[in-house]
This record gives sequence, structure tokens and C-alpha cells, in this order.
Amino acid sequence: MNEIITLLPLITVFIIFYVILYIPQRRRQKKHKEYVENLKIGDNVITDSGIFGRVVNIKEDKVTLVVKKGEIEILKSNISFK
Repeated sequence: MNEIITLLPLITVFIIFYVILYIPQRRRQKKHKEYVENLKIGDNVITDSGIFGRVVNIKEDKVTLVVKKGEIEILKSNISFK
């Protein structure tokens, strides 16, 4: 019984860490995944590196964007969620 009482603060800290950090991160990842899956041609997007572009082609894991000076192809995962 005494061992459980000494571990109680550590367990409490772990639970607080889980609730504050892990759950919201999981929600953001789910929203980002839905956003990327629902991309369609003509959508204006921003990449993680800050490049603005318009979607012109969508492949399985890549997206082609039109930017001011031409086209670039990036991974879907590098599109930023607004």
C-alpha cells in the first residue's frame, strides 16, 4: 500500500501529461488528415514551409501546386492545416 502512495504523484503527472498534450495532438492530426483527404483541384493551400499555391493535380500521396513562377510537386503531408 505504501508503494502505491509513493507512486501516486508520478501517476498523476503522467495522466495530466496525457490529457494536456497527447489528446489535443491526436485531434489535430485527425483534422489534418481529413483536410488533406478532402483536397480538391482549385483549392488554395499553404505548405508547411509557407509557400502559397493552388492545387492543380492530386495523386495518391503527392499534390501539384501552381505557384507564381511555375508548378511544384509536394507530399500531401506537407500541406499545412489552417
